[in-house]
Amino acid sequence: MQSLTGVIFFRMLRTTVFSAVAMVFCAWIVQSSRYLPILNGGGVGFGKFLKFTSYLSTDIFAAVLPMALAISAAFVYHRLKESNQLTALQAAGFSPLVTLIPLAYMTAIVTGGLYFINAQVSPYAWRQFRSLEFKIRNNLDPPEKAGEIFSGNGFSVYAQKYVGDLCFENLFLADTRNQDKICGCFAASGIIRDNVLILTEGERTEIDFKNRKNSVIKFRSHNYDLKEILKIEKKSLHPNEKYLDELLIPDADESVTKTQTALFHQKITSPLLAIIFALLSFITIAAAPYSRKSSLGRIVMMSAIILTFQGVYFWIANVSAKNPEYIPLNYVLTIASLIGTVVLIARRP
Repeated sequence: MQSLTGVIFFRMLRTTVFSAVAMVFCAWIVQSSRYLPILNGGGVGFGKFLKFTSYLSTDIFAAVLPMALAISAAFVYHRLKESNQLTALQAAGFSPLVTLIPLAYMTAIVTGGLYFINAQVSPYAWRQFRSLEFKIRNNLDPPEKAGEIFSGNGFSVYAQKYVGDLCFENLFLADTRNQDKICGCFAASGIIRDNVLILTEGERTEIDFKNRKNSVIKFRSHNYDLKEILKIEKKSLHPNEKYLDELLIPDADESVTKTQTALFHQKITSPLLAIIFALLSFITIAAAPYSRKSSLGRIVMMSAIILTFQGVYFWIANVSAKNPEYIPLNYVLTIASLIGTVVLIARRP
């Protein structure tokens, strides 16, 4: 019996992984297509584009994994049923619940994995995504071209000629970060290394409006830390970038606090969908009594029920972000469904 449990478990593991990867890949193509403009217009290489958009797949994987588990379990049970192995087990006096053991193991792994993704992996992925997005959109890895090289946060750099390897000639720099003291630079040449702009053979003009003084300084070399200069003032993290304990900390913005609270409860309840969907697949296909009719129709019906259930669940989660009074509905939906599926299995012969 242990060998049968192992066979069923590894079949479910294999089909769950393959189906989840296939669904994630399809959803990733749709999601990443929104960022295609930065691939050409932003001067971003294909490798960095893949790295950038790969962070989106974390939440997609967490969303499709419960459904992938249910569908793969249903097809594994369907094959066992079509080959009369389930009927043989029942005729030998074994309870149909024996075949529930490998599904229970698989469900425990998936549910634990989902909690880990929600608590640790997803916030980390979103932080990496936002950080890389900032670097791309603010040209911290500048395009190799003349004209405007950098512009943002009151700091702009222009070059008349690009000579290769991030080297420029005839540069003009305007620094208006401090409105009381505006600076401008002309330089014969400049080079960018490790996000530092090194100007050579130039002249720096400073206009001090507060003290009503002007100054002109010639220099042989002058440096600007572009990463520090172009960095936007640190803002509060997006809710999906926060870990579970951070989601419970109130934000200055009331609407952000509502979103954080709804997201916290969603991360707590969403892994339960794996248990509900797994038990639903067992009820649909593997629970006795068995019939000789094909169960493919049941699989299609079960898939439709799962899609509808998941759609309702995420609809309630989205509504809860604006109206916190709807948050208990997700607990009612998941816990009531979980209890209902357990009762249905317990009543089966």
